[in-house]
Amino acid sequence: MNFRHLEYFVVLAEELHFRRSAERLGITQAPLSLAIQALEDELGGRLFHRTQRSVALTEAGFALLEDARAILARVEHAKESVWETISGDVGRLRVGFTNASSLSPVFPRLIHAYRTLRPSVNIVLSELPSNRQIVALEQRELDVGLLRLPEGPAPSRLVLEPLTTEPLLLAMHERHRFATRRTIRIADLRDESFIGYPKTAGIAIYEQILALCAKRGFEPRVVQEAQQASTLIGLTATGLGIALVPAPLRSIAVPGVTFRELADRDTTTVLYIAHRYGDANARVTQFVELARETARGLGIVT
Repeated sequence: MNFRHLEYFVVLAEELHFRRSAERLGITQAPLSLAIQALEDELGGRLFHRTQRSVALTEAGFALLEDARAILARVEHAKESVWETISGDVGRLRVGFTNASSLSPVFPRLIHAYRTLRPSVNIVLSELPSNRQIVALEQRELDVGLLRLPEGPAPSRLVLEPLTTEPLLLAMHERHRFATRRTIRIADLRDESFIGYPKTAGIAIYEQILALCAKRGFEPRVVQEAQQASTLIGLTATGLGIALVPAPLRSIAVPGVTFRELADRDTTTVLYIAHRYGDANARVTQFVELARETARGLGIVT
């Protein structure tokens, strides 16, 4: 059944006048008459009583009208749904983030701004270490990731765009001997006890800290491991050891813990926004652009 024929039929059923129907459709009367005749031939019955003075629906025409309107409405709804999906107004967006990145000022503003801009999009947030986000992105289990780049070559199938650069801070007990020092360098930490993330956790900061220490000729002596950033900070309050953490973790206010910046120029960490190469998903494009705008608005663009 020809979609255009149904459209012509509904207009003629509403106007019951060939000239007015043709004008409404933007065509001449001849193609309208041919379309109605073709539809009647296909269905095997008359849809209109036609005389030189009047047009009226037959019983078969009345039977078709409700279904024809429903079909046209469903088609129009389908077109609108596809357009909304292509334009990014509906659908699902799966966003990965690290524990530490959730404390970055860009994260809550970005998520709030996106939800305000696209309220009909179902945004699914997944807290994952950076290494696991990369795997999830490559396996299409995530659409976008907020992560830190692990040591080694960058994943070739992903676009990794620097979003913010943050200093690494030294977290320690407030009575630690370094708490009163004006200048602290990574090399000064050679003999310290460290609290760190587990090697198997897939957390990029762990790899970066190992690389920074190796560059100074030593390996950090880890005496305690913690999976969560809040646990890491909490353990430094015990005096058990020190920790190197991204600056946003300073917002975890634990009594007895103090933070100090390091004097080394290479003690910074970059938060990236990542997505797959060639991903034409409008929701991804809009989210990435909004992330850039949010970072620029906060003055923390790398």
